[in-house]
This record gives sequence, C-alpha cells and structure tokens, in this order.
Amino acid sequence: MLSRIGIIGDVHAQDQYLRQALAHLTSLGVDQIICTGDIADGPGDIHTCIELLQNYDVHTVRGNHDRWVLQDKARHIPDAHRRDELDDDVLSYLQNLPLQIELETRLGNLLLCHGVGSNDLQKVWPGTERMPAERSTRLDDIIARGDTPLMVNGHLHYRTLIHFDALTLLNAGTLRGHHRPGFSLVDLREDEVRGFELEPTVHEVKKQPLSPNENVQIFKNTQHFDDNWQPVTLYA
Repeated sequence: MLSRIGIIGDVHAQDQYLRQALAHLTSLGVDQIICTGDIADGPGDIHTCIELLQNYDVHTVRGNHDRWVLQDKARHIPDAHRRDELDDDVLSYLQNLPLQIELETRLGNLLLCHGVGSNDLQKVWPGTERMPAERSTRLDDIIARGDTPLMVNGHLHYRTLIHFDALTLLNAGTLRGHHRPGFSLVDLREDEVRGFELEPTVHEVKKQPLSPNENVQIFKNTQHFDDNWQPVTLYA
C-alpha cells in the first residue's frame, strides 16, 4: 500500500519542468508518482514529456486537452498541438490513457482523475469572493459511497485541498509557467502534503496537514458550498 505519493498536475508539454519534478520526487523516495494529465497543448516537447512519464512509470490519466488533440477540437487555443503533426506513438499513448485510476494506499482508496471521475471538464470549488462555487453531483455520489477517502484531480490549475466529511480532494495544479508551476508530495505516514515550486529552481514552499483541523472548513458534500471559503493552498 502506498504511503508517499508524488503528485504532478496538468503538464501542458512543459518537459523541462516535468523532468525537474520527476527527478526531485524520485530523490525524496516516493512510492509512486501520479499525474492528472493534460500532457498536450503547451510550449515544450510533448514527445519528451511522454518519454519521461513512461520512464518514471508515472500513473497518468487523460485530460480534456489530450482528448481535444485526439478529436481535433479547440485547436485555436495558444500552443495547441495538431493531431496530424504528432507521431503515431504519441497519439497511441494519449488514446490509451485511462480517464480515472484507483490506487490502494495506507489511508484507503485513492481516486486519480482529471476533472471528476470520467468527466474531464468538471471543476470543484467551494466558492470565494472572487470565484463562485462549482458543485458536482458526480463528486457527491463518490463522497456518499464512503469508500474513497482521498481524491486527486487537476483541470483547475490551483494547488489546494478541499475537505469533506468522508473525503479529501487535492487539486494537483499545473506545470504551466504562468500559473506558478509546482508539484506536491503526499505523505500518509506523516499526514501531510508538501508543496514545491519550480522557479527559479525546485524548492519547498509549504507543508499542510492532509487531515482537516479546527482551522479549515469541512463540507458534507458540494451542495453545502457557501461561497465563503478560505482556500487551503499549497503555495508560499
């Protein structure tokens, strides 16, 4: 069962940042590295990114940008990859990525996905003064089952923890440069999440308890979001 898990968010072809993150997590002795996908659509080399993910045996799910490349959709976005410009090996890798992965940890089941479950566009956000709540009946169903104490997703590009009675949701953020690129390490033995940033070099910026305490808001499910949340972040 996994205890120390390296977490990499949306890659967006940032091969140099990905190389640094993988090397650093490996040096810290993690049991497994996981990634929330969106390997496509970015300024770097998607071929190198896929080679790195394969060489480090990273458990990776498919994001909406990966799906869009395969479907040749939304190619007007900045730094978009074109399907006809990619090798067959790249397309095959993206095509065969699962939408979600379940892993057994010492805490119990961990669900890895890009959005929520098989919905790669679903966002979850309890609501703040600047951004209204994003609710999810799909996540509410997962919470109600009570068999998934930890979920890791991406898409939102913001490294944060959202606490529910029966589940903790960790958003893995992104390696994309203009979103303060970084990654995380979950240590279930120490009950903590360590946040790292990549600029100017890899450095640790924050430790955060994984389990909720008296200082954080705990929700029953996403229907109880109140637009008055104080984000629990993994940034400096």
